[in-house]
Amino acid sequence: MDLKDTLRTQWTEAAQDWIGQDQAVRTGMLDSWMLDALGNVRGKRALDIGCGEGRFSRLLAGLGAEVTGIDLTEPLIERARSLAVGGDSYVMGDAETLDGIADENFDLAVSYIVLVDLLDYRASIEAAYRVLKPGGRFIVCNVHPMRSAVPYGWVNLAGRKLFYAVDDYWDEGPREFPWWDKNFVNMHRTLSSYVKAFLDAGFVLEGLAEPVPSEEQLVENPSFDDEFRAPNFVVFGLRKPAV
Repeated sequence: MDLKDTLRTQWTEAAQDWIGQDQAVRTGMLDSWMLDALGNVRGKRALDIGCGEGRFSRLLAGLGAEVTGIDLTEPLIERARSLAVGGDSYVMGDAETLDGIADENFDLAVSYIVLVDLLDYRASIEAAYRVLKPGGRFIVCNVHPMRSAVPYGWVNLAGRKLFYAVDDYWDEGPREFPWWDKNFVNMHRTLSSYVKAFLDAGFVLEGLAEPVPSEEQLVENPSFDDEFRAPNFVVFGLRKPAV
């Protein structure tokens, strides 16, 4: 099986694991950063690229957006459709091409920890640019390249985390790590590679954030204190220039 097939089929095989996965890091921290970056979504047409089981799509729909979720993993799309809340719809499709999605059709596009799962991340960024209306915004959350270089890179001594190791940072490509008792693959790229891809596609970079929990979030999830030690995620705020 080649790498592209691996990246696609691993999610089909892990769909039920993902549905049962604890989403505390998203619901307890990242969602607030994503919603802050998106701003008021009421009345906006939004595309959730790589929507998975539709959790964030449902959240946006509940806030008044008209949401289309797209994902290539059939069991996750079936799950999303079964949980639809109204104002959200789901289609099978490739995040790298967005085939079947009309040009200049959305006010907002979201990529919520998806680019690490794609072989041709540049194609996905270019497709997002294509489907956004002029002036439309693209909000991307991704695993921070400081973490994706060495997945599960904490160095421990006597049960204490000493630091998070970074190595082979400029060696872009697949990284294999254990997840759900399987070998899972993510794609590592440098921060500069992502920014260059956004700019090359035509986007204007309006914001870049490295999420950490608020005091209230840390009280609810004490294990989030690790987020202050090494960056785990990065959020890009991008805009397609108005004509």
